[in-house]
Amino acid sequence: MNASPQPLTLTKKTHSCVRIEKEGRVLVIDPGGFSEDDAALGADVLLVTHEHPDHFDEARLRAGLEANPAAEIWTLRSVADQLSAAFPGRVHTVGDGDAFSAAGFDVTVHGELHAVIHPDIPRITNIGFLVDGSVFHPGDALTVPDRPVDTLLLPVMAP
Repeated sequence: MNASPQPLTLTKKTHSCVRIEKEGRVLVIDPGGFSEDDAALGADVLLVTHEHPDHFDEARLRAGLEANPAAEIWTLRSVADQLSAAFPGRVHTVGDGDAFSAAGFDVTVHGELHAVIHPDIPRITNIGFLVDGSVFHPGDALTVPDRPVDTLLLPVMAP
């Protein structure tokens, strides 16, 4: 007999930040500079889609990691390089096509580039995260996952 999937509780924080909870565990995506100061606190898993300050705030991530010594981060290289020395073994670099499990959440990584902001502004790396095959956070990309999702967190405008 297959166990039914556990429900996810989704809490939209300010700007790009989202908190997902399941069975007492917490996953936070993109606690950036426009999100609440405590956005990363209580997280078991932290995911960062890209290095722009509205999605990545080093102080918020450090606070989350310091508050929970078991918490870990999965992100792209440009963000991981800024944190890995201070938190050895807790910062993981991932890219398009990777899959991992963390604190009971199954995550797949999709996409490679940020959406075009302006033709004169170089595009940066941006990855999206599909959590438990149900919730997709693309960061600031227009990436389409390789399968239907129940909840798409769609970027609609810049600040």
